[in-house]
Amino acid sequence: MKKLLVLAIAVSMAFFSCKDSGTDDPIGGPKAPETYSQKVLVEYTTCAGCPYCPDGPLYADKLVTKFGPNNVYAVAMHNLYQGADMMAGDESKVFSDAYSAGNPTGMINRIGGKCETRSNWDAKATGVMGEDAKCGLSIDASVKTGNKFSVKVKLGVGKVALPAGKYYVVAYLTQKTMTGLGSGWDQANGYNGTSTHALYNKGNPIKNYIHHNVLMKSLNTMTGTLVASEGMAAGALSEYNLECDMTGVDPAGYEVTAFVYFKSISAPYVENVQRVALGSNKSFD
Repeated sequence: MKKLLVLAIAVSMAFFSCKDSGTDDPIGGPKAPETYSQKVLVEYTTCAGCPYCPDGPLYADKLVTKFGPNNVYAVAMHNLYQGADMMAGDESKVFSDAYSAGNPTGMINRIGGKCETRSNWDAKATGVMGEDAKCGLSIDASVKTGNKFSVKVKLGVGKVALPAGKYYVVAYLTQKTMTGLGSGWDQANGYNGTSTHALYNKGNPIKNYIHHNVLMKSLNTMTGTLVASEGMAAGALSEYNLECDMTGVDPAGYEVTAFVYFKSISAPYVENVQRVALGSNKSFD
């Protein structure tokens, strides 16, 4: 097992530690479901000091409204591009440096392999939702021993094997909402004087702004765990066992977001995604 780095959260100075115990051999085991619901992952970059970044969660919420809360999952990757940000961690900064095209920009299921303007998110999400899902995920984060949660992610492949290539299962620990007061928490608001915008007259910066879906830590690594060749077969069911130590942290409001990523230079793609509250279980759907 690999010991992961410890993340200090500014508001509590508490620590997380997580570890990956690998993949079970699916050969000879139970078969996966044959069909799955296609879902959308929105990974967008943002900064508390960015005056246009409040549009990121607003555009993500539009997708949630259009397709449903169980079909669209957003993850906010905070960085320091426009100044202080108390939610920016090493991993979210590395993600931003690798994928961002400025703030706020984001990827829908990593199509194109680079973040793009929020005005393109709807069309990309509509395209994803029109696809037939090749695979799906379940997450059991309900088992707790002391302060440690066992997180079991299962990847199921449908009636047809995954096309040849390299697939990775990635798991994020996210916090549903975060707020604070002062530099790095207050959200710059370039729309304060725009009467047609939702954030008109909310202040600049917005005090006690609520930041949503904040990446706290990867539960394996940001690169993920490689899916074995047998795990790509039709009907294959494979498991990825993780552990998260929440000592000193109230687990309420934390979520696990897991997805399977097809890594390709020409056509990268998140095949599917699942999310569950820490302490709960989410079956294949």
